[in-house]
Amino acid sequence: MRLKNYLIVKVGFLLLYSLGVSGQTFTPLSSPTSPINTVDLRGFYRGCAWVDIDNDGDLDLSLKGWALRNEGQDSFSIVQSFGNGPAGGPPEIMGGISWADYGNDGDLDCLYSTTSISGGKTASRTFIYENDGSGHFAEKWIAAKGDSLGTWSASWGDYNNDGFVDITCAVANGFVGLKTPGFFYKGNADGSFSEISTFEFTQNLAPYTVAYWTDYDRDGDSDLFIASGPGGQPGPDFHYRNLLKETGKADLERITNTPFADDPHDGQCYNFVDVDLDEDLDLYVTNYGGAPNRFYENQAGRLVSMKNDLVFDGRMLGNCWGDFDNDGDQDLLLTADNIQQCGYFENQKGTLVKVSNPFLLRFDTTGQNVSGLSIGDYDNDGDLDFFTNGGERGQNGPRGLFKNELANDHHWVNIHCTGTASNKAALGTVIYLTATINGIKIKQQREITAQNTFMGHNSLRVHFGLGDATFIDELSIHWPSGQVDKYSKVAVDQFYTALEGKDLKK
Repeated sequence: MRLKNYLIVKVGFLLLYSLGVSGQTFTPLSSPTSPINTVDLRGFYRGCAWVDIDNDGDLDLSLKGWALRNEGQDSFSIVQSFGNGPAGGPPEIMGGISWADYGNDGDLDCLYSTTSISGGKTASRTFIYENDGSGHFAEKWIAAKGDSLGTWSASWGDYNNDGFVDITCAVANGFVGLKTPGFFYKGNADGSFSEISTFEFTQNLAPYTVAYWTDYDRDGDSDLFIASGPGGQPGPDFHYRNLLKETGKADLERITNTPFADDPHDGQCYNFVDVDLDEDLDLYVTNYGGAPNRFYENQAGRLVSMKNDLVFDGRMLGNCWGDFDNDGDQDLLLTADNIQQCGYFENQKGTLVKVSNPFLLRFDTTGQNVSGLSIGDYDNDGDLDFFTNGGERGQNGPRGLFKNELANDHHWVNIHCTGTASNKAALGTVIYLTATINGIKIKQQREITAQNTFMGHNSLRVHFGLGDATFIDELSIHWPSGQVDKYSKVAVDQFYTALEGKDLKK
């Protein structure tokens, strides 16, 4: 992986703070001249994502309303503003982002939604920002509704595995003037979209906040989980099983008679993760105020509600997973409307233990939240860093880049997947990795998705921590097309590119 050899905006990080966590250090980096700290970020609920917008091998930063290029050596430059009005304009309440290659032309495009209020009137905008291949973008309407398409958030996914990504818009009815059902647009081969209005969530009014596409039953198609935060009151969330593999036709069937479907939620973020490395998926749901966070352990295929340190009441927003200490299991970062309820949870043999609140090193506790968060290895050093995007009512609010300066000698691997028959960004792809860690053969799994944090997502590159494993026994990539690519005796501590149906390349 090469670093760029030019600098547009040199960032001299002046304020460095450190937090030691089990042999690792998170360092929040700050500079009064860096665009990561100076670009205008109005709004209280804001997403973010690490993405390689110019295909140069490092991760750039997408904030609500901005694309910032990674120039290497902890420096960033402004590429473009997405849909931001002038400074001092109507206050923006929220902004969500999701990235995929909707044109299948080899570069990533941004799906962007934002809502503002002025004079008691709501103005919403949902657009695609189409990448020209060099990391610059042209605004494109999704449909004739254009900037009247009001949503809380929007996300990419490929619900019918046809290789063309689709758009799901979640509309929180009754909040900030939003008064419509959700929207769904099927992607077509010519780059256009066809609206489908027959799904339940496109016909009924509900406080839909964020839509998550994930193959929770690992049958080869993406299922839909729509968090629906009533804002302090418990109620139903909306979960749908995709029937593509069962019937041959993509359709969404409401999931009922399961603990996670029956429990009342004030849902904000859904993630299915193999927390205890028993080769099945557990579920964690962050709830805002009407219900506690909920953790469901997978017991022989049934998700059972459990009590542990992750289950508590709070104004919670995102739950964000990654192996920060490279020991072979996934750790957790929680974001919240109340910054004091945020935290870093270390996975200790399947038990998540809160060991710190790194956000307090960068932000104070008055009137601020931490909403959006994205995890990715932006400096290509083999460990996961994170950026967080918060809000402060009527102001720019906090944001911060936290650099992981891991001190142990654990191994890792990082994989960039590119679809051929599948969609180019490989959304819906599941990767299984088997390696011997501490003398035990362990199987890990990851899924590529463009919405897995609150109103944003982690890097689309896939990272595994490997502990003391000196090689990977087997790497198995399951693509949405049905193609399965298997590799054995794979070297560790490398960045790889996996092209569907082809060899794995460094």
